[in-house]
This record gives sequence, structure tokens and C-alpha cells, in this order.
Amino acid sequence: MSFFRPTGLINAATAGTSSAVQTLRGTNAIGTQTVEGIPELSEADMVVFLGDFNYRLDGISYDEARDFVSQRCFDWLRERDQLRAEMEAGNVFQGMREAVITFPPTYKFERHQAGLAGYDSGEKKRIPAWCDRILYRDSRSSLVAECSLECPVVSSILQYEACMDVTDSDHKPVRCIFTVDIARVDESIRRQEFGEILGSNEKIKCLLEETCKIPETIVSTNNIILQNQDTLILRVTNKGVKDIALFEILCEGQSTMKVDLKASDQCSRGSFGFPRWLEVAPTTGIILPGHTVEISIHHENFHTQEEFVDGIAQNCWCEDARDKEIILVVKVRGNYTSEARNHRVCVRHCFSAEKKQMDPTPNSSRQIQGSVLHRSDIQRLSSSYDMVDHLQNLRSP
Repeated sequence: MSFFRPTGLINAATAGTSSAVQTLRGTNAIGTQTVEGIPELSEADMVVFLGDFNYRLDGISYDEARDFVSQRCFDWLRERDQLRAEMEAGNVFQGMREAVITFPPTYKFERHQAGLAGYDSGEKKRIPAWCDRILYRDSRSSLVAECSLECPVVSSILQYEACMDVTDSDHKPVRCIFTVDIARVDESIRRQEFGEILGSNEKIKCLLEETCKIPETIVSTNNIILQNQDTLILRVTNKGVKDIALFEILCEGQSTMKVDLKASDQCSRGSFGFPRWLEVAPTTGIILPGHTVEISIHHENFHTQEEFVDGIAQNCWCEDARDKEIILVVKVRGNYTSEARNHRVCVRHCFSAEKKQMDPTPNSSRQIQGSVLHRSDIQRLSSSYDMVDHLQNLRSP
């Protein structure tokens, strides 16, 4: 197991390549294969390794160790520490560091006995030792290094101590507080450099152009006329060979035909969607290469004006007998691009033709005019008594 972060990995990360990473994933420090998918510790920017390592003190007796501990002469005891000697020789935990130990040995204590008097006093009299340790490694290859993209993680120790007040175990827990500086990447510069790399590589540029290509599509018609609850089919065909097409149908706006058959200014519907006299289904979908999707355009027999017509508020008593026209926008885009190609289809509802079928005789409205109570008649009545008198004077035809 290798904890050391080689400089080749740092240089590879700076250059934006992954060859060194793949090499480390394939083999560890001694050249043996590792399990696929499990990253090596050497790839990490920071590693913290902690636990009961069970390293002891060499060349010292129990009484000598107790005497040095009582005098808090930890410098001399550290010279006898097995873990420190092994790390300096490069035998274990290569590249790892440890803060300076300024606390008493954490092993072995009698349970439920506080203070330094609680060290093992039984038959074995185990020599006190620092068995419980916290080791760490950051991105630095040397002790003096500033945080940068080449050295993205720089840590330092604020506190390293033993919890001497814990008496439930024969070990004393150890805790460490780190402060960590992490380098941040300027995303704007990163995107700019990434764009320059993509722009300078012709192969990547061609692949991106192919990926972002919008499939060629055609619609069966650009003009639809609906009368008296008609249903017509609009066909959209994907002429592409291998790319799917995504479509969405929106209502761009609505206008009303005037007496001179000229359309009024188009009124954008915004989030109101389709008008109530029109049904479109489906409004979204996927078209496979070489396939055609059929979209139903249906006129719903609805004679009441909507809340707003040409930007003017209306009420539910008004009958709308004018022809209406809307523009449907069929937005088509590819699977990997947000850009779209638009097809515009004009849909007109010819109410005038339907009106002629409903009123075959031109004078029929005049014949029943005397028996119909119009909204203008109601507005002229000043009181409820006038309304009753007026209703009594009305005669059926």
C-alpha cells in the first residue's frame, strides 16, 4: 500500500492528462495489479490514517518509561518510538507525516483509573507507548509549499492531543484538528482554455459538429383551415439517417380577421398556451430516423370569446363570430443540442363559413329580433320593475 503522492501525478493533473492516473490505477508502488475500480491512496490529494497501530518503545524499561512520563520528558521517549524509526527509514507510511507528540503515551492503562497513575501495574507491566496515532499527507512534496493548482491541498495541524480523561478503555483516544487550504479553479479561465483545446483539435471539432447537428425535418403543410369541429393531421417527418429528432409545438400568437379579411396585429399568448377553440395532440415527442409523426389539429366548437381578445378584456356573454388565426411553431432539435429549427404553420378557424350553414336565410335574424332580449336592452332598464314590464311585453314568434 502506497500513501505517497508521486510528482508525476501532479504534473499530469496540471497538464490535464490522465495517463499517470491510469498507470497508478493499474499498478501500485511495487508494481502489482490492483482491483479494477478501486483507486489507489496515492491518487488522493489528502489522506488521513488513524487508529491503534500497536507500535511500542524500544530500549527502555517499564520503570524508566514511567519516570520519564512523570517528568513529561517526551522528547527522549520519542527517540525510542518504533513508528517514528520505521517512517524515517522509509519502511512504512511513505510520504505520511505526524504532528509533534506533546502528550503522554496512550497505552496501557487500567480501566476506570484517571491520571498518569493509571498505567498498567499488573503482572505484565506493559511499557507505556504511543499505540494510538494520527498520520496525514496532503499535496505537498515538501514541508514548504503554497496552495496552488500544482499543490491543491495544503494542511496544517492546530491541535494534536490525547483524551486523558477517558477511562472506559485501556487506551486513551487521540484527536487532531486540521486546517486545510484548497485551491480553487477559475471556471471562466478553465472554460476558455477548454474551448481553445477543443477548437484547435480538428477531430474533436468534427465530432462536436456531428453531435450538435439538428436532423433535417419537413412538415406536410404550412396552412390549415378548420371549420365546424374539423380534425386535420399535420405530419412531421425526420429525414435523418441515424439521428433522432425531438419536437415541441407552441402557439406563437393569435390574431382576429377583420371585415376586410385582413388579420389584426398578432397578440402573443405567452404562457396561456393554445386557445380554447383548438386542440393539438401530441405537443411533444421523439421522431426516429426515417419516421413520421402524426399530429392531430382539432377545432373545438367554442363560441364564447376568451378573457382577452386583441388585448381587450371581454366577458362571457359576448359571442365571437370572427375568423381567428394562430401561428403554430414546431420546434425541432437534436438529441445533444439546445438549438432548434422552427417550422411555422398557420391555422385559421373560418367561423364565417360555419355561420352561413347555421343561418341559411339572411332575414331570419330580423324575424326573431323582437323576441330576443339583448344585453343592450338590459342595460337600458333602470330598475327591476322596468325589467318585469319589458319581459311581459315580449311576445313569442
